[in-house]
Order: sequence, then structure tokens, then C-alpha cells
Amino acid sequence: MDTEALAGSITTAHGEFGRLDILVNNAGGVKANRFLKQSERSWRRHIDINLVSMIAATSTAAPLIAAGGAGGSILNITSIEGQRAAPLYAVYAACKAGMISFTRTMALELGEDQIRVNALAPDHTATAGMRGIFAGAVDPDNLPPLSAERRSEVERYVPLGREGHADEVGDAAVFLSSDRAKYITLNIDGGAWASSGWGRAGDGWTLYPGDTSVTL
Repeated sequence: MDTEALAGSITTAHGEFGRLDILVNNAGGVKANRFLKQSERSWRRHIDINLVSMIAATSTAAPLIAAGGAGGSILNITSIEGQRAAPLYAVYAACKAGMISFTRTMALELGEDQIRVNALAPDHTATAGMRGIFAGAVDPDNLPPLSAERRSEVERYVPLGREGHADEVGDAAVFLSSDRAKYITLNIDGGAWASSGWGRAGDGWTLYPGDTSVTL
């Protein structure tokens, strides 16, 4: 949530390696509560952790990636909650929906610099937080097992019959950040679906193909 420190870490990495190719926005957190019982301090904290952090990191990293001239990849780890209603998680879900919308727009704006922007939206994944562990060192390969009742619930809920593993999300992140995904910007279409009617017009963008008088 310290945007100045965040920007500093990105510029330090750029200075250390002399280039920046990849940014993965993976910060996030949530505490269940009814929205009407959530204080302003609480919902502002949720917004800072889940949404502002992504915007701040992107605003620092994207120009550095573009300056390299070779393109790159920005990957935002959002959530399935950004695509459906989420009782007890209203502000968190709104942030995740905002991340998805931001991803789509950045896919257009940064595509001109050959920077691909994608999002991953995991659902039930085995993590320390999902096991109720919020402090201390954690071995991700030795998390407390699900109770028999909870495991049965997950098996019924998830079509593949099991919860996801963090490494499976990580594998997708590595792929989307690699040259093997060099034409994937939300879909394997170079960003055409993300544009959904928007097109380049001179130095701007327009929703009216061929009309260069209305540009942004």
C-alpha cells in the first residue's frame, strides 16, 4: 500500500538489470464482512491493497518496459469474484472487477508498445489464507489438509473435483509472460476482443472507424 516504496522497488529492479520485461500484479487480500458493517477505513484499505497497488505498479513499470523497445508482459492476478456477485466481499469483488476492466484498457493502450496485458482469475486455490493462516512462515507444500466435509464441498463445486494449487496459477503466469504467449492479449487475437470496436485513429482512439474527428 506504500506506493512510493512500490515505485522504488520497480525502479531499483530496472536499474539492477538494465531493463524491465515483466510485471506481475499479485498483491491482494480480503476479510469477509457485510458491506453495511464495513467501516470506511476497511473499504479504503481493501481498495488500496487490491486496486491501487496494481495501478501504481503499472504506472511505474509500463514506461520502463516501453523504453526497452522490445515489448513485454503485464499480468494482473484478479479473481473469479470480479466476474460474479460476492456477498460479504463487495468491495474486494469491485476491486477485482476494476482490475479486469483496467486490464482490457491497458491491453489497448500499451499494445502500441508491444506490451501484452493479461489477467488470471483464479477461484478456490489452496493457499495459506484459504486455510486461515495469516501470519508466520508457511510451507505451501505442507498446508493443513481440508476437513472431509470441506473437501466434499469443493469436489461438488469444482468441475475438476479438486481445489487448485498455487503452482498451477504460477505455471499459467509464467506461460503468459513468456514468448510462447506473444500473441495473447486476453485472447489469442492480439487484443482484438479487448478493443471491441475501438480502433486507432491518427494518434488517438475512436469508436467510429474512419472518423478521425472524434479521438481520445
